[in-house]
Amino acid sequence: MSPILEARDLVKRYPVGEGVVDALRGVSLTVDSGEFVAIMGASGSGKSTMLHLLGGLDLPTEGEVVIDGIAISTLDEEQRTLTRRAKTGFVFQYFNLIPLLSVAENVALPFLIAGDALDRHRSRVDELLGLVRLSEKAEHRPDQLSAGEQQRVALARALAAAPAILLADEPTGNLDYTTGAEILDLLWDSADRLGQTIVLVTHDARAAAYADRVLVVRDGEIRDEIRLGRRRDHDAKPLIRRLAELGL
Repeated sequence: MSPILEARDLVKRYPVGEGVVDALRGVSLTVDSGEFVAIMGASGSGKSTMLHLLGGLDLPTEGEVVIDGIAISTLDEEQRTLTRRAKTGFVFQYFNLIPLLSVAENVALPFLIAGDALDRHRSRVDELLGLVRLSEKAEHRPDQLSAGEQQRVALARALAAAPAILLADEPTGNLDYTTGAEILDLLWDSADRLGQTIVLVTHDARAAAYADRVLVVRDGEIRDEIRLGRRRDHDAKPLIRRLAELGL
């Protein structure tokens, strides 16, 4: 496998009062094409900041992010937006669906933003709604769906443009255990069956156990790496034991 995502010596500083806070302190990592990586850490550890930099939502104070061969910090704002739209998909804790659009239109949003009509991409939208088991809800509005169904729509939307990398920030944090497991199963299936590259940020070992490897972030640095491999059982106990050995 070849790297689809690289981070090189990332530093992110935020001004606080008369001083600064180092949210990230020299983070480097690579993610191979088709790999499922989880980033774990407590609240305030820097994991969400890292995800925002990896996806080009923010720029580092120092360092470089390369997505599918493109160094995003060398781009101007418009180029960075276009690259982010073409190369990345995002799934967040809060689903960020457009209330006035149908499920199908929400899935097709990346194409609609680009000025295309839904009908031009109908087969792709239907394919993704089938993947997330929502074909019969295509014409519903988000407020007619359960929380789990809304997150499945958000996942389908993130996959719509076949992004080089899917970035998921606590995607199960607003869901109950059973519904969260369904979303994680879908993420794992997209990695295993479709070869989708995924970076998942979570504080939950049960979610991280779906990944091929886990990066543990503390105080703005990657302190440990735990390799789990691609497994069909997502038993979190081995990961929990390893985290306990690390004092987490």
